[in-house]
Amino acid sequence: MVLPRDTGQPAPDTTRPAAPSSAPSNGSSHDDARYFRRLVGSDVDEALAFFTGDYDFRTPRVRRTRQRPHWDFAGVGDERMSLRSSRFLVDLRTESMVDDQFLVAWLRSGSSTITHGGRSIDLEPGVPVVLPFAEAYELHHRDIGLNLVHLDRDHVQTTVGDPEFAFEAMRRPTAEGIRTWQAAVRAHASTWLDVEHRMTPTVQRTITDAFVAAAVEAFPRRDRWQSSVHGNGPEHDRLRRALEYVHAHARDAIGTPEIAAAAGLSARGLQQSLRRHLDQTPGDLLRSVRLDGARGDLLRGDRDETSVADIARSWGFGHLGRFSATYRARFGELPSESLRTR
Repeated sequence: MVLPRDTGQPAPDTTRPAAPSSAPSNGSSHDDARYFRRLVGSDVDEALAFFTGDYDFRTPRVRRTRQRPHWDFAGVGDERMSLRSSRFLVDLRTESMVDDQFLVAWLRSGSSTITHGGRSIDLEPGVPVVLPFAEAYELHHRDIGLNLVHLDRDHVQTTVGDPEFAFEAMRRPTAEGIRTWQAAVRAHASTWLDVEHRMTPTVQRTITDAFVAAAVEAFPRRDRWQSSVHGNGPEHDRLRRALEYVHAHARDAIGTPEIAAAAGLSARGLQQSLRRHLDQTPGDLLRSVRLDGARGDLLRGDRDETSVADIARSWGFGHLGRFSATYRARFGELPSESLRTR
């Protein structure tokens, strides 16, 4: 993805509409709402001030890697999406957070390490990932060249039809997911970045929605339980491990001892942590996850080939009557009614 360059001498800050018209805008269907922005410089303080505006750099620490640092930025976007390219030829460590846009990033050159949720991941050249959303993360850039696509959070959530939708941060997509994303970039990026030609709102929306659809297909989405624990401390990390274990092993014969061991907590520590952050006991958590799993199987099942009793037993519910009563209290209908809705 190569962004356009200014035709004249680089200016400290060049921001303009993508395809200016000699006539004033009147809101017609031919108005091009894209902007084009390009900045080039060697002043590290200017670079930090600029990038902090979009990425909320906190207490940045910079070490020079060459006698004359260099940085540049180019971006073409509108209110729903922007395609951006940047270079920052220094060694930069900082904390960052973005909560109004989903950021898809892939490395062109240099190296970058992201630390989030107690683990560190090195970005791989050409491999796109979604950066952490609405949570602080640490980054360590070293002479980076980086491509980014910013997708407006509200637009993505409206398109998906889920006001709580989010991507699972820093999870490498599958090979098929990478191909899906790269196909969208190849098909639409050059058109979006052609700032010398007008683009109608219809075309802008079509391209934006193509990128959103590719992102939703390519990148893992964040399950609701993953967004239920807020914070990045050691206790939050252990609690997330507990939740991950329960969701992965809910069909197995597990209980408080197994969950606590997976999280690195004592049984009492697990109970206190769950009560403090989720107002649940280990039994409440396991029962809730199993009920959600059983409901999913019932809604997907074929009523002529699926037995409510078999599904209940597969999720650890040995007493069918108690399962039905608990299921109805949770979802407002009997398990047999969920099976019939298919």
